[in-house]
Amino acid sequence: MRVLVTGAGGMLGQAVVRRLSGHELVALPRAELDIADPMSIGRLGVGEFGKFDWVVNCAAYTKVDLAETEREAAYDANATGVAYLGQACHDISARLIHISTDFVFDGTAERPYVETDKTSPLGVYGASKLAGEERLRGLPNVWILRTSWLFGPDGPCFPRTMLRSHRAGKQLRVVADQRGNPTYTGDLARSILQIVENDPFPDLYHVAGPETMTWHEFAGLTLAAAGYDVEIEPINTDDWPTPARRPAFSALDSGKALAAGIGPLRGLEATLPEFLQLLPN
Repeated sequence: MRVLVTGAGGMLGQAVVRRLSGHELVALPRAELDIADPMSIGRLGVGEFGKFDWVVNCAAYTKVDLAETEREAAYDANATGVAYLGQACHDISARLIHISTDFVFDGTAERPYVETDKTSPLGVYGASKLAGEERLRGLPNVWILRTSWLFGPDGPCFPRTMLRSHRAGKQLRVVADQRGNPTYTGDLARSILQIVENDPFPDLYHVAGPETMTWHEFAGLTLAAAGYDVEIEPINTDDWPTPARRPAFSALDSGKALAAGIGPLRGLEATLPEFLQLLPN
């Protein structure tokens, strides 16, 4: 298979490039292909990079809090750019895998969200990602993967922040009233590989880690895996105000994906040690 990875310089993009290394890859960071720039994406449509069987879109605006004041930038990358990319893939007959988020939900559910649940994002980031999903509706050969709480060794993420803060001698205070699924980029990348190699029915799928927990619990497991015995103060969301509201409960049910042969993803007992081993010194 010949595969194009957009946003290849990001945390997920780098994991996808490693996982798909057995295929013929063209890995393009934003500097080489900006999906929000019609001139740039036009290069794909006219075949400048050659033909592709698959395009994996890891390009996104992911700064949840800054999106509240950088609305145009968020929508450019997460909605308008996705529309450009979707149409370009249609024009060159390439299958598209697009990554979305748990932030399309408002967090009021009492059980993990399934794909048919009503969406109601709380902030600009989630709204822009939902708009990207909507721009792809009606196009054939599109797989949309909603995921959550991504962490990996190739970029900024919550576990790295916790480790850095502890090593700097900071007292850790972590929100304990938001719940979701920590998802390791290496495992999400493996799920993407399964789609590329097995070609399941194109659809919307939830693909997230198997464990539902709070940020406080995630922090504790991270530091314990690194060999630290640390007391972490649990706090409420109101004790840590942020520009963007976050869903209190955004766990995703990945049952549909599993039934399609996508997954399963591993738990933190397996993924945290791997993450720690791969962290740059």
